[in-house]
Amino acid sequence: MIRVRLIVLRLRRYASDTWFEAYGDLGAGTIDYAHPFPPGGVRFWVEAGERNGHLYDGHLALRHLDSVDPDGHLETVHLEAEHLWPAWLMVVDSPAYVFGRFDHAVKVFDGAGNTSSGSPAQYAVTVNAAPPAPRRFKCTGYDSGADQITFSFHGSRFEPIRGI
Repeated sequence: MIRVRLIVLRLRRYASDTWFEAYGDLGAGTIDYAHPFPPGGVRFWVEAGERNGHLYDGHLALRHLDSVDPDGHLETVHLEAEHLWPAWLMVVDSPAYVFGRFDHAVKVFDGAGNTSSGSPAQYAVTVNAAPPAPRRFKCTGYDSGADQITFSFHGSRFEPIRGI
């Protein structure tokens, strides 16, 4: 079983209340936007305080018009984002997959829950992994007239992915 690691860059253009959710099709062919992967909504700037609007926050306590401080110079993924501003990698793992083609998507939301009108970023991966072996496999009988052997076993610990 394999998990797919979805990596989203935390860019400085995302405000303190911006967040994202990762979705997948679980092999069905259509991405299920009603059920995001755990943990659900992931804030880009967890360490930043949420904003209540202009002049409602401690006006001189937070940065004026924004409460996001960028990462330090040369930290994280340098030069992946805007000029001289580093980006931070945000990670979400998919459920465990065994075999098939799996589509994923990431939607970014603002503080009011709005998302852009364009298509969300999508990523497809093909997984070719074997499920765990069955447990307690043993011969339980033999029918000499039909020349058939009967076996018993407990199924693998893998459970089909039917939702999250």
